[in-house]
Amino acid sequence: MVRYSIDELTEDMVLGESIFLPTGELLLASGFKIKERYKDRLKELGYSSILVEVEGTEEAKPETIVSEEVQRKMYVEIEAASKNLSNSVKEIHKYSTEEIKNILHENRAHLNKFILNTGMTKTLHDFIDEIMSQSSIVLNLSALKKAKPGFLSHALNVTITSLCIGKKYRFSYEELRQLGIGALNYDMGLVALPGELHEKKHFEYSPEEIKIYKQHTVIGFLMLTQNQAIPATSSSVALQHHEKENGSGYPQGLSGDNRPPLKDFSRKNLINRFAQIVAVANTYDSFISGRSQEMIDPISAKDAIKEIIKKSGTDLNSDIVRTLCTMVPLYPVGARIRITRSPLSQVDGYVGVVAKDNPENLENPQIILYETRNHQKIKPILLDLSKHSGYGVELLV
Repeated sequence: MVRYSIDELTEDMVLGESIFLPTGELLLASGFKIKERYKDRLKELGYSSILVEVEGTEEAKPETIVSEEVQRKMYVEIEAASKNLSNSVKEIHKYSTEEIKNILHENRAHLNKFILNTGMTKTLHDFIDEIMSQSSIVLNLSALKKAKPGFLSHALNVTITSLCIGKKYRFSYEELRQLGIGALNYDMGLVALPGELHEKKHFEYSPEEIKIYKQHTVIGFLMLTQNQAIPATSSSVALQHHEKENGSGYPQGLSGDNRPPLKDFSRKNLINRFAQIVAVANTYDSFISGRSQEMIDPISAKDAIKEIIKKSGTDLNSDIVRTLCTMVPLYPVGARIRITRSPLSQVDGYVGVVAKDNPENLENPQIILYETRNHQKIKPILLDLSKHSGYGVELLV
């Protein structure tokens, strides 16, 4: 399979992956030729690229970190919960913190039907089980949800990325559960904000609107603390995910120590370790998926890593950033590449696909060359760049 951008698709190409709506409804089945009208629909859904069948590249298929089925289940659960919570906490931002706390407490029985309900809890365990079952974690950009970036798909990506980071630190199952709960609900307070704020770009906010927006951390925290099933460590993620390592964040102005996010009871008055992980995951996904409100266009994993490294140590925990970097392949499986330099000059300019990651050497994957520089199809050539030096490649998608 080879990933092509939507604009490069032609009607003779065959879809290499089934496309589902977030609700689980099948939109397009793999094996069908791609009609022009399908391209428009995919663009509407926010897809920028899809996998296409190319002879000889069948093995080049990204492995999902969490299965599509489980992701869809969680998407549906979050969507239903968000709608119900939004209707239940309208206008609540107008009250004082103490009044909000009292209102939420009085209505906790109703709210807790939607905050970490049975369906979300079960599906979160499925997330953790699937991630823990993998022998090595490679956070393949192509394996994350590629549909239109938004509150729900962003929450899923942040949760998956956070759990993968937690596994890398060898967290226990219980630590992953607490981290997962925090990651799923870290932006819950946004549902309580006025609708017009969701429609505006952040740079358009007035000083008063900025103040209202920043309330989402406190409101989310107060909503979560009304549910006794949610650990305090998980609730703190909602409160502290906008804190920064140098102490310049909000709402408490906490600082971090840029150390590994391991359990340590001597670390007091610092940013919650799970909040530090979610902050890194949130920033990374904002770059690769794009956030229209923040005027962030989607960029490649390689460029996203460069951007979060710039924030490392000041905004983001530097140890967690380093850990994320060890998991992100610069050349994701399924991505189309071109040979820019090689010991064999005759293959310069040849086009291929990333076929398989080398988990211990993510900068040098296995690739399959299938096309000359003049776009003539050739018998596929398999190259393991970790065993053959002197090759340079560039990403085409």
